Amino acid sequence: MCPTCPSSETMSEVTTLIEQDPSDVQKKRSRESGSSTEKASNKKAKKTGGKKKVSSTLKQLIEELLTDNPDGGRSLEEINESASSFLQLSERIDHAETKNEEASRGLIFSYFNFGEAVFKRYKELKPEVGKDGSEALVKKEVREVILETKCSDEALRKKTERSEKVYKLFNTIGKEKIARIRSIPPSFILNLTGDEIKYVMAEILTHKV
Repeated sequence: MCPTCPSSETMSEVTTLIEQDPSDVQKKRSRESGSSTEKASNKKAKKTGGKKKVSSTLKQLIEELLTDNPDGGRSLEEINESASSFLQLSERIDHAETKNEEASRGLIFSYFNFGEAVFKRYKELKPEVGKDGSEALVKKEVREVILETKCSDEALRKKTERSEKVYKLFNTIGKEKIARIRSIPPSFILNLTGDEIKYVMAEILTHKV
């Protein structure tokens, strides 16, 4: 083969390009361009730490939890009275959900108390039957005292999960801070994700209020 002649591989590539439809070539270039842009965006996200945008409601919740509310505790005195069973605590949640006045603080407080009772019972049983055993027994005990006619399995599961979530948050930052909630709807707090709860904890604990 002469030095100036193209190799067979080069000719094959040229033939392929010629045989391709122009629109196919343009699509391929668009895909390659899009892929490059996506890679560049991913690199940029990594450099900036991949920070997620914090919602205005979450910021407002943190602000309220950091602001003292002297009158907030008065409305919680009745809710703070001792309850002797899972059933009573569950009924208080149901009662709080039907009230509009002080609904946010009262409902969150009721969920906290239910979660606290579940956690304490879990700790009592764990040394004897272990983690899995204590979880199973507590779940059974709760189901036995709260009749299915009053609360379905699915509703009870959601109530228990929400109570554990609320207890984890306010047991860490301080139960008294529930009284500081003013404008945040309870549904927002009850539906916080695990990452959002950790974010709120970090913000509150950082300020050490």
